[in-house]
Amino acid sequence: MCDGYWQDIGNLDQYRQANFDALDEKVRLNVTGLKIRGDVWIGEGVEIDDVEGVEGPAFIGNYSTVSPESSVGPYSVLGPATTLRERARVSRSVVDASCYIGRSAVVEGAILGRNCDVRPHARVHEGVAIGDQVTLGDQSAVFPGVRIYPYKEVEYGAQIHESLIWESRGTTRVFSQDGVVGLINVDLTPEVALRFGAALGTSLKRGARVVASRESAPAYRTIKRALISGLNSTGVQVADLRTLPAPVGKHLMKTQGYDASFHVGASTTDPEAVQIRLFERPGVALSTAMQKEIEKHFTGQGLRRVPFVAVGSIQYPARARESYANDLIADLDVERIRGRAFRIVVDYGYSAGSFVLPLVLGPLGVEAITAHAFESDASAAPARIGETIDQARRLVTAVEATLGAVFDRSAERLFLVDERGREIRPDQALLLFLQLIGMNGRSGKVAVPITATSQVEEVVGDRLEVVRTPASLAGLTAAAASDGVVFAGAPGGGFVFPGFLPAYDAIASLCKLLELLATVEQPLSSLVSQLPRPTLIHRQVQCPWALKGTVMRVLNERYADGDVDVTDGIKIFDDRGWVQVLPDADEPVIHLYAEGDTTESSEDLESELRTLVTDVIEREEIGARS
Repeated sequence: MCDGYWQDIGNLDQYRQANFDALDEKVRLNVTGLKIRGDVWIGEGVEIDDVEGVEGPAFIGNYSTVSPESSVGPYSVLGPATTLRERARVSRSVVDASCYIGRSAVVEGAILGRNCDVRPHARVHEGVAIGDQVTLGDQSAVFPGVRIYPYKEVEYGAQIHESLIWESRGTTRVFSQDGVVGLINVDLTPEVALRFGAALGTSLKRGARVVASRESAPAYRTIKRALISGLNSTGVQVADLRTLPAPVGKHLMKTQGYDASFHVGASTTDPEAVQIRLFERPGVALSTAMQKEIEKHFTGQGLRRVPFVAVGSIQYPARARESYANDLIADLDVERIRGRAFRIVVDYGYSAGSFVLPLVLGPLGVEAITAHAFESDASAAPARIGETIDQARRLVTAVEATLGAVFDRSAERLFLVDERGREIRPDQALLLFLQLIGMNGRSGKVAVPITATSQVEEVVGDRLEVVRTPASLAGLTAAAASDGVVFAGAPGGGFVFPGFLPAYDAIASLCKLLELLATVEQPLSSLVSQLPRPTLIHRQVQCPWALKGTVMRVLNERYADGDVDVTDGIKIFDDRGWVQVLPDADEPVIHLYAEGDTTESSEDLESELRTLVTDVIEREEIGARS
């Protein structure tokens, strides 16, 4: 036995207690700095406005800054070069070197690693441990007992109830602009998918019915099964279509009265990420209100749990793809299409669309030369659109096809190649559909995003009424489902024929294109050559999350008396054309769109807008550092 001090700091609580014992002088340490009031140590070069704001026992390391109105509570250890801004408070916490605690932020009973950045009004609760170089966004909250591993970022306003270990970011939002997206077993684990399924089920009525579909890889199957288990736990019934394209699930939901549907597959932006897309009746993308309801249950963990006898079941609907194909054929002018005897090239991009499209093309008398049909080998990587388009171009010229069509992995987006083997740009494809609809004498409304080119109005003329929607799939499909809309589309290859299904659907879009072309004698390349020359440009500007609102407020004030459209972001018109500023919902960037009569005028408009936006950002950042 000896009289010395022993503390096994094998866990975080013991580590923190060892620091507190040192402050209580239960262990003899050579603590550098000036000792005042008996239990407060102040290091060399510390800037402090009022030492009365420090309650002992406490230690403030060399060259730290304690700003006016901030406070250091008892049992606080601040490492060297730590900064506390105005009205910030630290108590019962160990903060390592070079950390920044923003204005009105609170750290209580926590451990912070080196170089952490705690932004204004953030709150770190009891028992939290945060690794090196973690950023906590403005007004975020880290709840008791959470662990955040090094190099993570917690977004503005996020509430973190569970530890961030593998995830790259803690966020306020479950949904991105394209659904729920994450790396398998990193951001999107089976546990997260299970809880998300339970949150979805809690947002629906007990006994509700949901359609599930997926793409082929085992990763998608794993996440889908976890989602189904979560739904079943809340008393929701699930119709599992297994591996089928997303449009088939949406069609089943519309025709059979299901309450929602979801599809698990590859992300449209990152082929290694898993994406969950959700839809509600009659096939439209999930509304913002429903997304917020699900997020509320997911983050707050107020999940419904039903008793043994009420747990939901799983059914496997028979002939879902045949029902889809029959309904699509019934919506087409079959004889007119058969009369043209089309020969086309279809690259399925390994999608399960190859299970469905042949059921439609056969009765239409269309000869199809196909590539990249559904791949049962789950190790096959998602095909890149650029690669599949290149192959389609070569095949079209080789077999002298009327056109080439390329699907994305979920068979929702359609990309086109003309009979000369030239790719038709997606923005030009949108204009092509509008041109053909007008040439076929159709009347009614067409819906396009607010960011789409003004050449839409030029192409449709007086024949069709153009409805501008927010730049989101939910906004576009909601407009497509309204009365009188005969077509909707976006520049990214997504097209909607709401008479059949108010949703992106590559299979239906291709068949409708053949129907429209059946009455036109001109080849596809000739029709495209008649379209206006595109002048719309799109750029991005990096913008911190916290400054997006400031940028939009300044622009709204500046152009308050001008000709503007605030359907989504702010769109400003003048004699030269228009420009639009649109904050990104998922990344710290702002999108800039500009369109003039020529490419040069578009560049001038974009340059002027970029200068204005960057000036606002720089001015605010300088103000925040001062």
